[in-house]
Amino acid sequence: MSDHLTRRTRPSASRRRAVAAAAVAAASAALLAACSSGSSSGSAGNGPASASAGAAAGGGAGYFKGKTITLIAPDSPGGSYDAYARLFAPYVGQQLGATVNVQNVSAAGTLQGSNQMAAAKPDGLTIGMVNVGGDIASLVEKQPGQNFSMDKLSWIGQPAQIPNALVTQPDSSVRSFSGMLHPSGDVTVLDIRNGVGDMLNRVIYGAFGVPHKLDTGFEATSALKQGFLAKDGQTILEAMSTLYPLISGNEAKPLLVIGPVSLSNYQKVLSGVPTLESEMASASLSSGKQAALKEALALSDLSDDFAAPPGLPASELTALRQAFTAAAASPALQAQATKESLPLSFISGTTVSGQVATALANSGTIAAYVNQ
Repeated sequence: MSDHLTRRTRPSASRRRAVAAAAVAAASAALLAACSSGSSSGSAGNGPASASAGAAAGGGAGYFKGKTITLIAPDSPGGSYDAYARLFAPYVGQQLGATVNVQNVSAAGTLQGSNQMAAAKPDGLTIGMVNVGGDIASLVEKQPGQNFSMDKLSWIGQPAQIPNALVTQPDSSVRSFSGMLHPSGDVTVLDIRNGVGDMLNRVIYGAFGVPHKLDTGFEATSALKQGFLAKDGQTILEAMSTLYPLISGNEAKPLLVIGPVSLSNYQKVLSGVPTLESEMASASLSSGKQAALKEALALSDLSDDFAAPPGLPASELTALRQAFTAAAASPALQAQATKESLPLSFISGTTVSGQVATALANSGTIAAYVNQ
């Protein structure tokens, strides 16, 4: 600005007004971008996180311009649902020219939040995240409380296949997964009922024949972590996005990895830890147990999915899918995901829809274990 003010020829009044208007517009745009960027780190408060943006994508995205979208994270702050919802919210807002508010709804595992999303008006202004693996396991168990049909939801996409890990206390007498196959007594397992971890716990301990006792008195990831740190039990099984701080801080010892591990910092702390596939290959398991474990692995890859209510018009669904895909490709979002140790490899809504249909068709193989 100073270079313009020291020019030899004094600008005309109309020229000065035009320059001033342009400066105000530029300052406003910079302020809006700064606000949007600042909210992207969205953190662990209990209130909703807001993100606004001014750039609207073309096509069906014009419907969302200037509107407010509620993105339901069906867990309390501190879990992967909250982390991914807050990661994507500002960038999806940028793509749609909308305001995206993250709302935490934590009760009944993740069911209350997903029920609330599925029951909303199918106008694209209420979306949420779904615990697909845990919810399918609940269907197999005929558990009450799920008020939506999994195959009817409008699938938007999945941020990544999130690896899970089975961990124990650092000073536990159980030093390896193979050592759990012959423990001196029951392994005390802390668990959130109806979650992906619950499904994996039941199938893995059941199929491998590990004597165990499930303590399912936890409603949210934060409470589960607190119970583990208080040494209320020997093991928990959760997403690596939740467990990484505990493992890297030597507050938890990993015994088993479930799912793909892509982040280098995850690979570092999980070096030498066996995978579910390697333990399956080395154990003498029946075909039925092998099938159950393979289905459990497939279901574990289907957590933290973005969805909208059934019946969302195709134009709005397409706009949301495009906005999430573009957001995932944003260098700023990718840098934030790396900073927060969140895996990122976006899977399209069309692909997720097919994976859900396949998982539903094969879900009966886990019945013998999740129904116990």
